[in-house]
Amino acid sequence: MTSVTVKDIATNPENETELRVRLAIRPAIDFKQQLSSLRDSGASDLLDEFGDKAESAWLERPVWLEDRPFLIRLTEAGTTDTGSYIELSLLGDDTRDEPADEKVVKAAITHASRRFCWDLDMEEARKALSVNEYGEDLVARYWPYRPANLPSPWEGLLKTVVSVQIYPGLATRLQQALLEFYSDRTARFRGRQYRFFPTVERLAEIMPDDLLGLRFSRQKARYLPGLAQMILEQPAKFDWERLRQVSGAEAVATLDELPGVGPWIAHYVAMRGLPHQDVFVDEGGLRKTLAVAFDRRAEVSSEEAAKLTAVYAPYRSLACYYSYMRMYNV
Repeated sequence: MTSVTVKDIATNPENETELRVRLAIRPAIDFKQQLSSLRDSGASDLLDEFGDKAESAWLERPVWLEDRPFLIRLTEAGTTDTGSYIELSLLGDDTRDEPADEKVVKAAITHASRRFCWDLDMEEARKALSVNEYGEDLVARYWPYRPANLPSPWEGLLKTVVSVQIYPGLATRLQQALLEFYSDRTARFRGRQYRFFPTVERLAEIMPDDLLGLRFSRQKARYLPGLAQMILEQPAKFDWERLRQVSGAEAVATLDELPGVGPWIAHYVAMRGLPHQDVFVDEGGLRKTLAVAFDRRAEVSSEEAAKLTAVYAPYRSLACYYSYMRMYNV
């Protein structure tokens, strides 16, 4: 079973609003590889900043924790045979004169654990995947690699709906437009201003014609405010914490009801945004990968793929991550 424990906490003597938390993660993780995966897999966005030096690797991002803005940095801080160490730095915005409290520290650790699957029981997952020849092959190739996820369900949903079915350069410009014109929360850290992606409430107020003027397609200009409005109208149904607790199938079905969210986006956001540990994405490339592995025709149907991967419950998400790696020959 994975454990994430706090080894020590100290304030930065040069900036009393910055708290440095040393985390011990057992068993050991390859954080540098996780950061590389985050950059290469499409799960990062414009708010993520990376550092990759020989002595350490880090990720920095502004986050909203306990209704307050913080700049969070996760830095690789050494690995032993039994575990790894991560330094979690929490910097308050320039208006604050005190460091983060205990609730914020817990929220920051939860944020990091979800994004990097630190709470995933890799031994149990290995057993769950090793039930047939395909699962054993995935384990032999990739276990105990841990994936990296989208920053949060809302930001992940927003980024995915904006970016799907368009080329990456335009997707980046559309994300930048949302940050520049519709961000309703900003913060300044060390004199630098950061904008957060628009909240559900802000997105619900946007007129589709305004998005058309920013080069959003007519469909996306209609879908984005529409999905935000539906989330606001049914807060209990689209409560992110509730969706983490229900079955993967129910989480996918709920997300699939949102305007502009088809089966692929629903599966992808459930798996990488919530993140849910028991979702296998319904995608043509993965179905072809399964077809080859199980000696079927060129591509299996969505129903067949669901039956073939049901045996990996309750760790279908890890089977899916590994299947993506196999598909792209990683």
